[in-house]
Amino acid sequence: MAVVAGLVWWQWPTIDNEDSRTDVVLLTDQFMTSAEQPVTYRIHEDGRSLIWDSGATSWCDAAQAVRKVAHDVDPAAIVLSFGTATGCDATAVADAVRAADGHRVVVVSQPGGSGVEAAAGQAGATVIDPTRFIGDQPVATSMPCQWWDTCTADGTVPVRAADGALTPEGADRVGRMIVAELP
Repeated sequence: MAVVAGLVWWQWPTIDNEDSRTDVVLLTDQFMTSAEQPVTYRIHEDGRSLIWDSGATSWCDAAQAVRKVAHDVDPAAIVLSFGTATGCDATAVADAVRAADGHRVVVVSQPGGSGVEAAAGQAGATVIDPTRFIGDQPVATSMPCQWWDTCTADGTVPVRAADGALTPEGADRVGRMIVAELP
């Protein structure tokens, strides 16, 4: 009987269809989506399912997209990351967090941004500032190695291109920070 109970417990997510639930939805702009593969691998490596959603392009339209994701997908967490768009302010950021309607929200601030992400923390989101691992403005193209990196001969790792886009190594670093904050 104990064996049967153990087998049912082990298979319960499949029996109850809980394994079909999406763990993480990422709503981001070009900064994160340009390096989608390393972030996806890092989150999958942690055993989580995810969806990249293109329903919003800035903080201005993030609240509407978050409402739709929270209702339609019902993920365990929603990750938001947008550069500052003209016409958006801290109110738009707070509205996006509140639109999650109780879902866990993680906000990844972008280097060189205006700091409106602080409103996300005040609204109840977890705010990640990746600048210690990917640098700040002006664009830092390489950073000192961390224990998990494959380093260059000078002890650095390329984290961003000259235009500010994340390299695969930089995206891996951001992905690690996201995973560390997921429920």
